[in-house]
Order: sequence, then structure tokens, then C-alpha cells
Amino acid sequence: MRSMKQRAMGSEDKAARRADILAAARALYRQNSYQLPSVAQIATASGLAKGTVYLYFRTKEEIFVALLAEDFTGLLNEVERHFSTPSSAGSLDAFLSDYMAYLKHHPELLRLDAMAYSVLEQNLDIEQMRAFKLGLTQQLVATGAIIERAFALPEGRGTSLLMRTYALTRGLWQTLDYPPCMSELLAAPEFAPIRPPFLTELPQALAEYWRGALQAP
Repeated sequence: MRSMKQRAMGSEDKAARRADILAAARALYRQNSYQLPSVAQIATASGLAKGTVYLYFRTKEEIFVALLAEDFTGLLNEVERHFSTPSSAGSLDAFLSDYMAYLKHHPELLRLDAMAYSVLEQNLDIEQMRAFKLGLTQQLVATGAIIERAFALPEGRGTSLLMRTYALTRGLWQTLDYPPCMSELLAAPEFAPIRPPFLTELPQALAEYWRGALQAP
């Protein structure tokens, strides 16, 4: 019994240390989201030796894939929470408000996702890649099923709505995420039509998409 307790405590300690590493990485990345911090910087911020970080993650890219997975899970949990109640189907505005609030409080999600194909996933082995993609797929399908029940939609339609919602989110973000030098140039009044605020433009676009999609036969 004593050895079982010690092993359980060890597992809890490892999970806590892993969480500390991810929290430190997230905080550093939020300071400069145009460049991934090094493992050495993450180790210092988390109060650990660099070698200790490598016991949990083989590369810095693996750390940020784990953060991306956390953020995707949190976003899908928000969707599930909203549409799990019987009356949720009629409150599209409330759903979009929650969706936007999550993006606002997790600004690293879209930038990390934009780096996924070109940077992060290039440094994962095939089994890590498969686990990441499979976990995300399973969450999407499960959340899609909740949407299907809320709106009496056919199987697969909820997952499609989620995929298109995120594609629209990411596409608008990439279109409007101008680098600092370009933002300064486009601050002139004549460029106003091509620089609407992302946090204003996205909920309007999503509301139009969802209302049209739910009315389609």
C-alpha cells in the first residue's frame, strides 16, 4: 500500500512539473509571439534545470504542440459547455460571445496554430504527430455530436460546422494580423476598409455563417 501511494505521489509530482513547464512556456511566448523561446529560457522561467525539461519534452516544438493541444481542448470544452444544455440551441449570440472571449484570453492559440505545419510539427516524430492529430479529431467529432443533438442535425454536420468555423477564424486572423511595420503604414484613413478589427469582424462573420448554415437544407 505504501509503495502504491508513493508511486501515485510521484505521478502527481510529474504532472505538476509538466504543467509548470507549459505555464512558463506560455508566459514567455505571450511576451513575444513571433519567436519561440528556447528550452533554456523555459527552464529558467520554470525554476528547473535545462536537462530536467528534456525529461518531459524532447524538443521545444513538442512543448508548444502540447500548449496548442491544451488550447484546442479548452476551446472545444467551451463549445461543449455551451451546447450541452437543452436551451442552448437558441442562444447563438451567447455562444459567439463565449467563443470570442476564449480567443481573446488565449491569444497564443491562433499564432501557434499558424506555425503548426511549417515549424512545430516538423520536429515531431510520426507517433507524436499521430497522437496529436488523433486526439484533436476525436475531440472535434465528440463536440460535433453535441452540436448535432442541440440542433437536430445529421451525423457529421456538427463536425463540419466546427471545422468551417475554425477555418473562418484562422483565415480572418491571418488576413488581419499585419506585422508591426505594416500596421503603421495601414493606420492611414484610406486603408480603413482592409483593416477592420479582428475581434469585431470575426463575430459578425461567424454569426452570418452559422445562421445561414443552420437554415440550409
